Amino acid sequence: MNITDVGHLTSDNDDGDDKMIKALKREGKPFTFEAMQEIARKYETAFTEDLKALNIELPDAMPRASDNIAEDIEIVQKLLEKGSAYKTSDGIYFDTSKFPSYGTRGGFKLGDLREGARIAINAEKKNPRDFSLWKFSSTDLGWDFPPYGKGFPGWHIECSAMSRKFLGQPFDIHTGGIDHIPTHHQNEIAQSEAAYDTPLANFWLHNEFVNMGDTKMAKSGENFITLQTLKDEGIHSLAYRYFLLLAKYSTPIKYVGLPVLLGAGLQSLRREICELPEGGRINQSYKDRFLDAINDDLNTAVGLSVLFAVRDDLKISPEEKRATILDFDKVLGLELDKRDLITSDKPIPEAIKKLATAREDARKVKDFKKSDELRDQIQKEGYEVMDTDFGPIIRKKL
Repeated sequence: MNITDVGHLTSDNDDGDDKMIKALKREGKPFTFEAMQEIARKYETAFTEDLKALNIELPDAMPRASDNIAEDIEIVQKLLEKGSAYKTSDGIYFDTSKFPSYGTRGGFKLGDLREGARIAINAEKKNPRDFSLWKFSSTDLGWDFPPYGKGFPGWHIECSAMSRKFLGQPFDIHTGGIDHIPTHHQNEIAQSEAAYDTPLANFWLHNEFVNMGDTKMAKSGENFITLQTLKDEGIHSLAYRYFLLLAKYSTPIKYVGLPVLLGAGLQSLRREICELPEGGRINQSYKDRFLDAINDDLNTAVGLSVLFAVRDDLKISPEEKRATILDFDKVLGLELDKRDLITSDKPIPEAIKKLATAREDARKVKDFKKSDELRDQIQKEGYEVMDTDFGPIIRKKL
């Protein structure tokens, strides 16, 4: 996982300021390398803390683009020597005409890539799809690239250089968002394969968007949430992780306040697991089903359905349920055995559970009048019941 603390333009289409230059302007900082690094470390720290909050294991290496400029220059120089790159007044560009399979590699289904549809018009470029490898600096900031002068590496070249340095080429799995398919990942493939005549990666996994209503969550559109937003709403970051796991990574998912509901569901599930006795064996049949789901292109949605099947199976012992579910949690990372994550450790009274069960039975036979009466009774007792695809969730009213 690399940290692009330089070289990423505000537009993926080779135009606009470097994002770090934009940050210096936004925060009123001087145009110095030290100020740039100060801002970069600020956001890198926040990013790392968010990863930890989501219970994501940090990689062995998180290289910074600013520490690997020599590797960028090495690839650009090689592409120039092979005739796959050329110089213009504002930088050095990759010549896509020298890579005939551009736009079709990595097993992608791109559809129709129209010339000029995603790359800004530049009269000096040989082809509309040609992209920047190195941008000459318009300020005193940048790195020397003899004999071409001071500048910044392009975002695409940084990723190729750092992944090759730390993982080799080809490495096994390359991930990213689906928005990276038509530009960033195509460019990575083209420059890496043209330079070294070998694939960049063996497999490409692309995650779909988290949508806010009918549009993707994006800072550019100011329709986004942060983990701090969730915290301010009283939602634990692992509830958001749970929310994401309910859909396969390659399936779009819509954020409509669901983590509020799912946070209560995760609390209820964690409480159930913590109350189960220890000492059981892992149920191999269920484990095989779980692994089949996870090994089927990381299908966490099916994996969670197997977890709920274990929870509801009356034929296996409570000890076996706990052991099996916690084995699944080594993959899911929801920390289901952490009692200190339960907001209120007071169990739901048995009388309330019975009312909720009776209400669910009424709903199944479509006796909605009785169902509503039972819901009202539950609410009068100070609790609320919420219906989900995985059964009703009961919690103390806030």
